[in-house]
Amino acid sequence: MKAHARFSRGPPQKTRLVLQNPASSAHTPAMFSLRLSALLPCALLLLAGAVRADDIAEFKGRAGNMAATAISNDGKFILTGEDEGLVTLWNVAITGTSVMNFIGHFPRTVFATALLPDGKRGVSCGDDNLVNVWDLGTGKRLHAMSTGTSIPLVMSCAPDGSLAATGCDDGRIVIWDLARGRRVATLRRASSLCSVLFSPDGRVLAAGYSDGHVVLWDTADWTAKHTLPDADQASVGALAFSPDGHLLATGNQNGGGFVWNVADGAPYSSFAGYAHPEATPSPPVAPVFPGSTITPDNRSSIEYLCFSRNGASIFGSIQDAPGRFWETKTGRFLGTAGYFEDNRFYIARYGFTFATAAVTPKRNLIVTMKENVAQLWRFSWTPDPPQQ
Repeated sequence: MKAHARFSRGPPQKTRLVLQNPASSAHTPAMFSLRLSALLPCALLLLAGAVRADDIAEFKGRAGNMAATAISNDGKFILTGEDEGLVTLWNVAITGTSVMNFIGHFPRTVFATALLPDGKRGVSCGDDNLVNVWDLGTGKRLHAMSTGTSIPLVMSCAPDGSLAATGCDDGRIVIWDLARGRRVATLRRASSLCSVLFSPDGRVLAAGYSDGHVVLWDTADWTAKHTLPDADQASVGALAFSPDGHLLATGNQNGGGFVWNVADGAPYSSFAGYAHPEATPSPPVAPVFPGSTITPDNRSSIEYLCFSRNGASIFGSIQDAPGRFWETKTGRFLGTAGYFEDNRFYIARYGFTFATAAVTPKRNLIVTMKENVAQLWRFSWTPDPPQQ
């Protein structure tokens, strides 16, 4: 039997569009202006690493503070979750208004949301220990899947929309068949989950744990393909696959950034989430592990990572500091996203940090969240160069 949840359509929420530099865009009205003082983001949805903002759409929550967000591959819709249990579908492309509200988690916090590639379904999970699949056209809850006593903290959906992986506080990853609303597999480990992410081809599921390890699970048989070394002894809350799926970037709570070969799990390069990258630690400190460029001093937690479209560079959001750009091959610091005065793209839960982020194929949009507002931005991939 299909479960049903109450939903409401409510009055539309209007969008505010603004420009940082009106002269840079011929098709956007020049009367709009950007107010940086309004930005104190607490979560990040990155579709392009960036510095120059062309426009912004603002979506105001109804019941509580924003806690999760996702965007469709075509950039036309956003699905947000609030800490009072409300899930809202927003129209970006036409009017920037709310399309529908889903109240299947009320009054508990929504931890993660996703929009499936078919454009017809959305997924959400929260601390009511439910994973809900929604019909975006009717507002009906197609499936309500329980994780039992486990709290689903993080979630990732397969690129084809067939599966969802929810990472829980007790170290379990539950794999769900979204069409049938059934559990496919349960992957167990002792440490709590901080991040999960499917590879672009769906063949690998990467999982970051609170003990500092990253496990690459083979989705063909759900066995552990590789367990990456505990390179920095800190919870891994940021994961990003390169567009071709050959590399995996990981970022942890101690500011350690690493790039790995997915095929064999071998280290590829490393980079550091320095709060002040221009200030070299003095005296120098020993690297975390042989060959690493990471040192324990002067680092801030890496909350989110994303590869550029060609895979040559990586963008990351850093706790209490502007975002950073690094060269993928060498880990060399390229510059900052100095556009943001405060770049705290994270939500703290159960003593760990979690980024609620997703990347579209074009990688040209970013969504930040502050309190009860989600803001959609369009960016170019151009860092501010390092200070000399």
